[in-house]
Amino acid sequence: MKKLMLISTAALLLSGCVNTELSNAGKTYNPQTDARIRLYGQNGRYTEMEVKQDGKTEKVNVGGSIGQSFSSLLYLKGNESIGMPSSSASMNPSQFNEIGSGTFFKEFIIPSGAEITLQSEIITPDGANYITNHQFIVHEHCLGKKLVFTPQAGKDYEALPSASTAQCNLTLVELK
Repeated sequence: MKKLMLISTAALLLSGCVNTELSNAGKTYNPQTDARIRLYGQNGRYTEMEVKQDGKTEKVNVGGSIGQSFSSLLYLKGNESIGMPSSSASMNPSQFNEIGSGTFFKEFIIPSGAEITLQSEIITPDGANYITNHQFIVHEHCLGKKLVFTPQAGKDYEALPSASTAQCNLTLVELK
């Protein structure tokens, strides 16, 4: 039991160290040199993006920070748009909601020609085991396949989560 508490505490503390912004946050979108992407996140289900360009790597996480997870738990986390065209998913992100897990999206400007790696992870309570009147929760873990692509200038992309929490993979869609 002590080991479980130690692991849970460490995971909680580390989730506070998650980066939710790229270094170009606040940059003006230039369709000649940039692309845009919309990522979805929620409590227990996050999307991570890695941007590699010019020998540098930057990671950002949507849904995995303490603030985002807690806001999602209470269904208070709002969407963060930079003006991308809407899609059926962005107009109704609640279609991906679970109990205690409100879905939201966040949009980013990404450099065209960079290598972008996307991955989704789900960590959910799966059930409870009872030992001598003490309850502890067993967590289910699902790590999606890495999706790698190179964005083109002036294009808008959306990384859609699967409709089921039993599947972790993302689907990349180019918005028109």
